[in-house]
Amino acid sequence: MEAKYARPEWNLQAGGILSINDASDWEVSLESGHAWLTLEGYSQDKWLGAGDRFRVPGDGRLVIEADRESRIRLEPPPASALQRVLTRIESGTRQFARTVASATVYSAERISCGPAR
Repeated sequence: MEAKYARPEWNLQAGGILSINDASDWEVSLESGHAWLTLEGYSQDKWLGAGDRFRVPGDGRLVIEADRESRIRLEPPPASALQRVLTRIESGTRQFARTVASATVYSAERISCGPAR
């Protein structure tokens, strides 16, 4: 998994705060505990209990505050079909470049197209 953040799981003590910029389409899941989510640009906050999930709808800052000891997991958005195609093209291009770089190049004088003299 390509991680946007240094780690996908966070343990917060009661009152602990996690602030995330640009978490658009990431999913927050609360594995244990109870936490309060505040989204920049949204008028309503959201409470999550153990087992709850929430997909972040906007590009603003997300602040998560634990009401009690909590374990939080951040999951990236699923890759789009275009992203998957671009990844394959990039991989193919790298493979082609490695093949070309390791190829033996012969000069025209060493290549014979007709019968040997």
